[in-house]
Amino acid sequence: MAKRLWPGDPQFSTETFGELPSTYVLQAIKNGQELRRRELHESEIGVANLTALTANLNRDPKKTKTPFKASDFCFFATAGEKNEPDEINAAAYFELIDKKLLPSWALFVFSEMKKMKSSIPAPDPVAAIGDGFILLAPRPVNGGMEGLLIAQRRASGQVIDVTLGRIKAKATVPDFEEMFLAREDVFVSVNG
Repeated sequence: MAKRLWPGDPQFSTETFGELPSTYVLQAIKNGQELRRRELHESEIGVANLTALTANLNRDPKKTKTPFKASDFCFFATAGEKNEPDEINAAAYFELIDKKLLPSWALFVFSEMKKMKSSIPAPDPVAAIGDGFILLAPRPVNGGMEGLLIAQRRASGQVIDVTLGRIKAKATVPDFEEMFLAREDVFVSVNG
């Protein structure tokens, strides 16, 4: 079996292999690693679903209030695949804390947000806030806004008054069943 030669080996010659730019080689290695990570993540999804199901069946709701998700048991998933909050949402969340605008009921996501905290500046506007409703880092989208929705069940399906900086509007909150909700990329229709 012939020995594999790599750039840097004394027997490696550019006449045989040609010259490859180091950035090209490094990018190829990164792409290969990413493809392997995706393959491993796709393979683990079935086991993660079964593990979450088993954990939730054996979960004591008095001790652990939040149900387990399949993403809790995924080792090869990225933050985006796990649906963890983006840094911009964490920046908005901590801006609300600094300005003392965050209601105490919204502290249930504090530990998740703390993991994502970084030094990026808070967005403008920071959030749309209403009774039992917060939409972090709202972006305008087709007659409404989209962002990370943090809400209580009492706001589910309701039309509520919200403030977005100095602007006041009415927002229609989507229906949900959870006692508390924290979900990214949720569309909320807004009527001026």
